[in-house]
Amino acid sequence: MTRSRGVDAPPRARDAAGGARVAERMAAHAVRALPTVIGYLALPDPVSADASRHSELIEEACAREGWTLLETVRDRERGRILERPGLRYALERIARKRADVLLVGEMRRLSRSIVDLGALMAWFLEIDATLIALDLPINTSTAGGREVASTLIALADWERERIARRTRRGLAEVRAHGQPVGRPAVGDDPVLLERIWAMRETSMTLRAIADQLNAEHVPTLRGGAEWRPSSIQTALGYRRPGPRDHLPSPRARRR
Repeated sequence: MTRSRGVDAPPRARDAAGGARVAERMAAHAVRALPTVIGYLALPDPVSADASRHSELIEEACAREGWTLLETVRDRERGRILERPGLRYALERIARKRADVLLVGEMRRLSRSIVDLGALMAWFLEIDATLIALDLPINTSTAGGREVASTLIALADWERERIARRTRRGLAEVRAHGQPVGRPAVGDDPVLLERIWAMRETSMTLRAIADQLNAEHVPTLRGGAEWRPSSIQTALGYRRPGPRDHLPSPRARRR
């Protein structure tokens, strides 16, 4: 018995229609895959003659790759990089999916602090956004670029630990000479302080942080029987804002 095909389209017509739909989907994906870019320039003070050239390099790179350059943001190269208003604005736009890429012409203009740079790299990897430097092999959307970023993050961790050791050594020398340093506090232990802030930045409550430290039997530094929310709150007050305090919340990008 021969089955009737009813009103089904002929095989060639179906194949053609299916191929057209696949082509449409691929074209739509290609359009979406082209990243939107915010260029970033940190201008020296006074502004050097090569500032305009760096802007041209950003424009040329976007034209060459077919990227959409939304705007180029300019900051003065002064102070800590993550406190610069222009960079903060650019990162906010990336966190809210208004742009995909931060494109810098010269990496040394972006950061001269390995700690700040490590925090910035970690932020880009965490939110799955892209940082590209035209003068260095840094592109966090590639495997090689992520490896470079991970190396910089590790160097930043090493630098923070080096600073912490130097601080503890200085306090020990003061105590060895019989000079009063007051009762030990979380502010005297930069490593512990950084860990408390890292937990807080993941939206852990004060109670959850205290419970975690108590579960790990981390001793309090002021002789208390256990960590309490109030002692965590006091600990947070010892630290002036660090690199990650100036970065937009990664949750903003996931909404």
